[in-house]
Amino acid sequence: MLPDGLLRDLASRSPAELGELLAARPEAVRPGTESVEDLAEALLSRAGLRRALDELSRPELDAVERAVVLGGPAAPLPARPPWDRLHRLGLVHRDGDVLRLVPGLAEALGRYPAGLGRPRPVLAALAARLRGEAPGAPVAGSVPRTAEELAQWPAPAQEVLDRFRAHPVGALPGALRRADPAADAAARPVDWLLAHGVLFPVDARHVELPREIGLLLRGPDPWATTPTEPPVRPGAPVPGRVRDNAAAAAVEQLLRRTAALRAELRARPLTTLRAGGIGVRELRRLRSALGVEHAELVRLLGLGELTGLVRLDPDTSSWRPAPAPFEDAERPDQWWHVVRSWLASDVVPSAVGLPLADGSVVGVLTRGTHAPEAPAVRRALLAAHAEAAERAPGGHGAEDVLALARWRRPRLARALDRWGPGMLTEAAELGLLGADALTVPGLALAENRPEDAVRAVAGWLPAPSRTVLLQSDLTATATGYLAPDVARALGGLADPEGHGPVPRHRFSERSLHRALDAGWTLPSILAWLEEHSRGPVPQALAYLVEEAGRGHGRIRITRADWVLTGDEELLEALAGSPELAGRRLRRPAPGVLVVGAGAEAPGRRRGPTARDGELRELAAAVRATGTEPALDVATAEPAPPVPAADPALLLEVPAPRLPVPSAEEVQDLVDRLTGRDRARRPADDPTDDPTDDPTDSGGAAPWDP
Repeated sequence: MLPDGLLRDLASRSPAELGELLAARPEAVRPGTESVEDLAEALLSRAGLRRALDELSRPELDAVERAVVLGGPAAPLPARPPWDRLHRLGLVHRDGDVLRLVPGLAEALGRYPAGLGRPRPVLAALAARLRGEAPGAPVAGSVPRTAEELAQWPAPAQEVLDRFRAHPVGALPGALRRADPAADAAARPVDWLLAHGVLFPVDARHVELPREIGLLLRGPDPWATTPTEPPVRPGAPVPGRVRDNAAAAAVEQLLRRTAALRAELRARPLTTLRAGGIGVRELRRLRSALGVEHAELVRLLGLGELTGLVRLDPDTSSWRPAPAPFEDAERPDQWWHVVRSWLASDVVPSAVGLPLADGSVVGVLTRGTHAPEAPAVRRALLAAHAEAAERAPGGHGAEDVLALARWRRPRLARALDRWGPGMLTEAAELGLLGADALTVPGLALAENRPEDAVRAVAGWLPAPSRTVLLQSDLTATATGYLAPDVARALGGLADPEGHGPVPRHRFSERSLHRALDAGWTLPSILAWLEEHSRGPVPQALAYLVEEAGRGHGRIRITRADWVLTGDEELLEALAGSPELAGRRLRRPAPGVLVVGAGAEAPGRRRGPTARDGELRELAAAVRATGTEPALDVATAEPAPPVPAADPALLLEVPAPRLPVPSAEEVQDLVDRLTGRDRARRPADDPTDDPTDDPTDSGGAAPWDP
């Protein structure tokens, strides 16, 4: 049943206060909320209370824990820090002259508030049930009432109790055994504590220290020693230019390596092990192809997974690039897709190598890299960096930022300790940090200003280049980031060399013949080179293109059986070559040679792999005569066409686990709760019943803050 005090408290809030409450408690913004009672039920949901507790700082959480453990009214009115914010969040409500905790808050806080165990009567009843004893039986022994009495206990028993200061539960094999009341405290301190009702079994292998003893160990007020001010150390001097240069270089490298990873996986997908994850050989092969260190590679693969740019193909159990045209998007849009996916995803790329409970470690591209609390931890780290930058400008090391984040979000302390250091490394690779200092895009994201973040990154990245430096050694070196259409054309004409910061390609007869097979012509190749060269086309490259164009297509292979057309003398030489010995050959007309297909098994058709193998054999036989064939043959599995839609619209972002309502949704709910929507409704609105009397006891009373 909802407390009357809570309902009166919510009804007395002004529209501005309600808007602040709903913005801080987004789980209450739902379609079914139409009245104060509905709002109270939404605020008291267990998930909503836990989410609100996760947002509390150290002093605020201490105040709640103290009220839960010690009992009684939470605080007197008027509300002062930290109770004023707890009231704004709807975690306490007015009840006469005091503030009280809302129902369910103690349960949402967890079984062990402040690391203290459950009350002694609760543990005694649980132990009696586990041992099969009658409920309500008297508990053996007595608890000391003061710390001085506890100090009189035998030293071995006190040493055991010291192990329970941080956490009330400890492992003890055979915990359900019946303790001997005559046990010697010096020889068997654990049995002595069990016999005196100081430790209670909670299952067959664990015991728990009662809350009363824990308070004696820590003092009457365990929260008195916690700092009330955030721990912020002076920042290291970091010039803005140094910070921005480091972040801009990181963004450039991230986008370049992401494109290189997708290109490599497009050519050679990354196969998985039967047990899941990626094998050492595959990682070594990919690391060598991309020229990156192991730690950088696993983070790059994790970013590819969380952004959806690299996906697991269930049919082949291999990781392949997603069909979304990521490379065609503008680079600021590419960066924003990666960053917003990173903020929303539960994948933690830097988790690879962390220990697991079973003694193993987290593997690459496995479920071990998934953490539900990851988005909240990332937001907490950015907020801590923003606060540190405001209080002490400059660079702040990982430990300083983590200490501040733990103070601001103590219920995330374990997750921060486990994932935080790696996430800060990821933030630096995304350009949110530079030289340990928060960048302008990082600050904009911490303050929920994504447009400003994208605008700042766009200012770092130079405009795409449309020219390349052609040299006599048959190489083409880009003068910067190439425009996507220029990069695609260059990749079709030449072969890439390495994945360094400056794209470099090499022309060869094979690459030019591949381009001619794809539909390029000799004039179109020369025209493209002249248009996109920073200077005149080198004579050696022009000769190579002309030679490839003259020699290309003197023999043409077309799929039927296999039809080869072209120069009569070349076909005669080919028909007598040892490569085609034993094959069925027919000469239906001059300049035409038909090569029979390979033998088929009865009742079966040749698959694409067999046909492609025969095509490669024919092409090799033609090349043995000293000429390059033209292949009028579609590949068995053509590459999917690139969609013509806006690339930015084709990049999916992981849906947030906890959706945040828009400002319009919050305002609409405030209007419904306060009756403003009825005031704005037209007089002839059929949903407005003229027979309703707001002064009637069954109707809603007019809003009067």
